[in-house]
Amino acid sequence: MNDFASRRAHFRIVYPLVERPSFEVGRYVYEVIDCSELGLRYEIKDKRMPTLGTQIGGMVQFRRGASIEVTGQVLRSQNGMVVLVLDPPGITFSGILGEQRYLRSKGYTLRE
Repeated sequence: MNDFASRRAHFRIVYPLVERPSFEVGRYVYEVIDCSELGLRYEIKDKRMPTLGTQIGGMVQFRRGASIEVTGQVLRSQNGMVVLVLDPPGITFSGILGEQRYLRSKGYTLRE
């Protein structure tokens, strides 16, 4: 399977600014930019950028009220953004669909 096909094997939700979930890691809270079943990208506004390969865990709190505990490894860390590859089970497919339904009910059009 080529890179393009594997990247598109999972739904990804890119959040509007006002609907971004929070990602709580210890006493720090970050905004989630986008997520899929196996990945999460969040914004860091301070200078505490984790290094590649660091294992990070925390709680994702979605605006619709659901929350999920996730862990993952830092794949990328640059320009105030961190990309995590989530450990199984990641975010469930039903959780991603719930996010899509929630955002559509708020009038957002979902695009990548």
